[in-house]
Amino acid sequence: MSSPTNKSAGFYSGFMNQFNQKPTHKKREKPAFKDIRNSNIRRPKREKTRKFEFPLQTLATIGIIFGTVIVAFAALNWENIDFDNIPDIYAFQPVEDTISGERIIQYASTGIPVIFAEKAETAEIPVVVRNEEPESHHGMLVTFEWHEYKVKRGDVVSRIAENFGVSIGAIIASNEISNARRLQEGAVLRIPNIDGIPYQVKRGDSLSKISTSFNVPLDVILDVNDIKSDTIRAGETIFIPGARMNDIDLRMSLGDLFAYPLQSRFITSHFGMRKDPISGVLQFHDGVDFRGRIGTPVLASLDGTISVIGESWLYGKYIIMSHSNGYKTLYGHLNSYSVKQGDRVARGRKIGEVGNTGYSTGPHLHFGMYDKNGKLVNPLDLLN
Repeated sequence: MSSPTNKSAGFYSGFMNQFNQKPTHKKREKPAFKDIRNSNIRRPKREKTRKFEFPLQTLATIGIIFGTVIVAFAALNWENIDFDNIPDIYAFQPVEDTISGERIIQYASTGIPVIFAEKAETAEIPVVVRNEEPESHHGMLVTFEWHEYKVKRGDVVSRIAENFGVSIGAIIASNEISNARRLQEGAVLRIPNIDGIPYQVKRGDSLSKISTSFNVPLDVILDVNDIKSDTIRAGETIFIPGARMNDIDLRMSLGDLFAYPLQSRFITSHFGMRKDPISGVLQFHDGVDFRGRIGTPVLASLDGTISVIGESWLYGKYIIMSHSNGYKTLYGHLNSYSVKQGDRVARGRKIGEVGNTGYSTGPHLHFGMYDKNGKLVNPLDLLN
C-alpha cells in the first residue's frame, strides 16, 4: 500500500514505523519539570490546513442530480402559473369598514331575511341569515318598500306570506286583518318586502324606547324608516323590522284564541240583522245565541277578569269579562253565577250556568264580544 501523497505523509510514516519496530520493555521515567516559558526552545510551526474539502463528483453523479432538478421543475409546471390571475381566496383582502360590519351584525340579530342597502358610498356586503332567501335575492342588498297584492279566490294568509317570504303576522298587522280566515276576494293588501310589523307611535314614545321594547337595534329602525332626527310624533307609523306581532292579537286574528263558551255549538241565532223572536220587528242582534239546557255550565272564552256581574231586563243575569288584549266578552240570560266580581279566571273555567232570564223565549246563552275600541264584533270570526 502506497502512502498518501498529501501533507500529512510524515505523520503517516512515523505512525506505521511504531508497529514495525520490536517492542522493548522499559521502565517509564517521569520527565523532569522544565519551565519553558523563558526558554529559547522554538516550537515547530504548524502548517495551516483547510477547514472544508469537497470531493469532486463524477460526471455520472452530476448528470443524475441535473436530471432530478429538471423532473422537479416539470412537475411543478412553473411556466403555466399566471401570477396576474391568482384566485381571490389567495389575494389580499382589504379590511371591511368597521361601522358597516357592526351594522350588519345588528341586522342579522333581528332575524331580518335580507339586509338593507347602505348609502351609495358604503360597500355592499352580503350576509348569511337564519332564513334562506330565494336564489334571485342572494347577495343582494335591498331597501325597504311596500308591495301590493290583490287577493284571489282561494287565497289564505299563510300562503301569501310564504310566497313573499315574510311572517303571517307581518301581513296581518300591516293590513289590520281581524279575521285571517275570511280574506275578501279582490281586496288589495300591502306587503312589506322585509319581515316586521308597523307600529303607531304613542304619546311619550321615543326611538330608543321603541328599540328596547321590540329588541331591535336603533340604527336598523333609523335606516329602514329613513329617519334623520330623533324627533317622532304621536300618531305617526313607523316600520319595525324583525319585530313580531303580539301573540294574543295574532291568535285572535287566526281564530285560535277564544274558545266556545258551551260544549255544545248549536246556534239558534246569528250575529247581525234578524227578526225579533218576540215582536217580529227587524232588528240588529249583537251576539250569537247558543242552545243549552238550564244548568248547562257556561265557560270563560279566554283568560281574563270578571269586571261586571249584573242583571237587566234585556240580558237577564249576565257576566262581562275583560281580557288582556283589550277585548270584552258578555254572557247573558244566565240562571246563576259561579264567580264574583274581580275574580281572575282561566280560559275554560265555569263562570255560570245557562238560564232563561231577561228578554228570552227559551233557555239559551247569549254570547257577545267587543274589541279593544268597544266596538261590537261577530264572535264567530274569533272563536276557535
